Amino acid sequence: MDNLLPALGEEDARLQEMAADLSGLLRSPLPRTGPLQARLADFSHRLSFAAQDQGALRTSLLALLRLTFENIAALSLDDEWLHGQIEALVAASTPPLNLRRLDEIEIRLKDVIYKQTDAKEHMLQAQAQLRELLATFIERLARMDESSSSYHQQLEQYAERISQATRPQEIAPLLQEVIEATQAMALNSRIVHGELHELRIRVEERHAEVEQLRQELDRASALARHDALTGSLNRKGLDEALAREMARAQRQGSPLCLALLDIDNFKAINDRLGHAAGDEALAHLAQVTRQVLRPQDQLARYGGEEFVIVLPDTTPDAAGDIMRRLQRELTTRYFLKDGERVLITFSAGVTRVQDEADMQDALRRADDAMYLAKRSGKNRVITA
Repeated sequence: MDNLLPALGEEDARLQEMAADLSGLLRSPLPRTGPLQARLADFSHRLSFAAQDQGALRTSLLALLRLTFENIAALSLDDEWLHGQIEALVAASTPPLNLRRLDEIEIRLKDVIYKQTDAKEHMLQAQAQLRELLATFIERLARMDESSSSYHQQLEQYAERISQATRPQEIAPLLQEVIEATQAMALNSRIVHGELHELRIRVEERHAEVEQLRQELDRASALARHDALTGSLNRKGLDEALAREMARAQRQGSPLCLALLDIDNFKAINDRLGHAAGDEALAHLAQVTRQVLRPQDQLARYGGEEFVIVLPDTTPDAAGDIMRRLQRELTTRYFLKDGERVLITFSAGVTRVQDEADMQDALRRADDAMYLAKRSGKNRVITA
């Protein structure tokens, strides 16, 4: 048992606890056979799942590395494009690891690779068009300079011929040629000026297009399934997380619950302290929630000051206890704004998700229960 524990890692706290209890029981002088046999059976069952998780973790890490290499090869030399992938790789390699996190990062990397490849192709096309326009612009300038030089040469020739003329009859035709050359120069200048003006507009349009594509790449490199303010999942990430956990719950026959919470009196916080403080309060709630939740639980921002928490392997009663524990934790971790302690409370509705077809109805039930908690006095948790 002692030699086995280091190989299992520290991610599964429950397995470590079971191993420690079993080791202590084995070291006792006369362990009872019944409890020892039951604990050995439980530990063996848990150990089989741990071994499967270890193999799946290795496979997922290799897949993530392959995706990263493919993405680096597909990207240009612009280092800013690599920020999203580097952040994802750092997040994937930061313990404790679990399969849900690796699945989410793999999906995110695939999505980013697809978006970046598509956006990069369009940006390269826009850059090529921009280079072509600039080359044409320079060509037009050169032509304008050549035309101007030719015109000056003509004027010098006309001046010389006029100085050599001895009769008025010889000067009149020269003046006519000067007038015609000047008119031609003016017409050519207007044409070239118009072309240059049009080219300038097109260059500015292409430059704006390249900048827009670069911004799209930046957005694609950001957390595509996460809310920028709180770092929690967004609506798209929530839908995927629910579908994934529901499929897992059905395979294993385990319960799946979700909770929908809404911050109490959030408008008053905004009105009194400002919208910037309201954003900070949302981020504070998300931070405390992630610290209180279990590793397998997932937090998503549902909209405004509403959040949804996905609770795998959890019965409705246990889900209610988790939410009440979070409420108690928030009473000890005040939100600080300009030295003022602001107490954040929330009302929540909890319900069980029966199957994939029930996910939207489950959100509705949780929402109804949350409003009932609001009407019942706020800072409450009601199970639907």
